[in-house]
Amino acid sequence: MYEHRDDIQPSPPDTDAVHRRMRWGLLAAVAVVLVAAIPGIALDSGGDTKQVTSAAFLPVTTTTVGTGVVAGVQMPPAPAPTTTTSTTRPPATTTTTARPAPAPAKTCHNSYDPACGPFRWDPDPGANQPLQVTASAQQVKAGDPVNFHIVADDPDAKIDRCYTFDFGDGQKGSTCPPAADCQTPYGPWTPPAKVTDHWVVDVPHKYPAPGSYAASFTLQSHSFCNPDPYGGSGEAPATAKAS
Repeated sequence: MYEHRDDIQPSPPDTDAVHRRMRWGLLAAVAVVLVAAIPGIALDSGGDTKQVTSAAFLPVTTTTVGTGVVAGVQMPPAPAPTTTTSTTRPPATTTTTARPAPAPAKTCHNSYDPACGPFRWDPDPGANQPLQVTASAQQVKAGDPVNFHIVADDPDAKIDRCYTFDFGDGQKGSTCPPAADCQTPYGPWTPPAKVTDHWVVDVPHKYPAPGSYAASFTLQSHSFCNPDPYGGSGEAPATAKAS
């Protein structure tokens, strides 16, 4: 059995142990401070050293580069954008109205336009040389064919290769086609060229009864439709006898 004693006092603490704990705590604090200072010493030593071996325990600073901020340095505010309003107007559109081409001058030479006025020759064609026609027939027996020999000459126009006839016994006719439709000329006209022409034709015919018959033949020459400065008409009589 233990005896309880109130007079027993606790032993005083070990002074040396307390001192040792204080020294170790101080050394630990110094070591922490040295470890934290090593990166800064490494950056400052050697001007060419760029690498940082440790960044432990350093605060991280975030720098936002934007308008008015360059590498963490406050920059003056950027000027407000300038708004330029263009006042240049597009070039005016010029509308050019094309004028109609002037009407060509009316050609009234050798024209069929009534606006050119009365017809006239320009220059004057001169005098017309007439168509000359001759016809002859021999005497034959009744019932035999009579040959009419016709000769035509025109010194300045072409002779139509046809004729109208009257045999004197009641038979009449023409070998010419219907006349061509001619336009009416107006204004000045150049005279046609002169043409010398000669034509010969024999025309047979039978008279049924003896007698003397007065026949005639008419020919035409033309150098222009109408009017004609050199054309004309020629008639040749001929007497046929049948015995």
